[in-house]
Amino acid sequence: MQRKITDLLLWLAAATVGATVLFLLAALLLSSITVNEGYAQVQPQEEYIEIFITSNGVHTDIVVPVSTAYIDWRRKLPLPHFGGVDSTYYYVAFGWGDRRFYMETPEWKDLTPGVAITASLWPTRTAMHVEYIRSKLIPTKRQRPLQITPEQYQQLITYIDNSFVQQDNGRYMHISGSGYSGQDTFYEAHGRFYLLKNCNNWVNQGLKSMGVRTAVWAPIPYAIMRHLR
Repeated sequence: MQRKITDLLLWLAAATVGATVLFLLAALLLSSITVNEGYAQVQPQEEYIEIFITSNGVHTDIVVPVSTAYIDWRRKLPLPHFGGVDSTYYYVAFGWGDRRFYMETPEWKDLTPGVAITASLWPTRTAMHVEYIRSKLIPTKRQRPLQITPEQYQQLITYIDNSFVQQDNGRYMHISGSGYSGQDTFYEAHGRFYLLKNCNNWVNQGLKSMGVRTAVWAPIPYAIMRHLR
């Protein structure tokens, strides 16, 4: 009996490693296939909005100006939902993901096997993580700027807006008492999260919605950031 249990555990370990390797190989292969190949950023003399795609090595966010002629995000994301934000903040960051993972894992040390397995293998409820950022971002390899036209920005606004669960008054459905600090909080989101449709794929789809050059499939940050150099 003990031998059978040991064999089963070894088989499960081998299957997990094999699946992980296949996933990474597929991610690397499909991230090299480009969509919107002909895309070119606007020229300095043209009207544009500068946004950022940011990465922490595991997760990516879309970062946009708080207020432009096309939208003032504070109308959808009222500052009272954020304990430490005022009108001087420059950007707002959006990240879509597994609701339980987001709410229970403020840091990687807080991640439990149950949360990780559930988020990876089963379609789960989602939430939108929103964070106000006070200062202008500086371009780095993990903070890639992207200059887009007003038309493209309006397409991105529609994409982000449609990802939120909305109330009758047009504001997003806030998850009360959520957030890691006074600058961020969570809202209910549409869609189901699983390994093949994760946070990075949400960002990648946002880039596709604007016609920006990106990967055909992007489950890891590298698959996105490599096209924004």
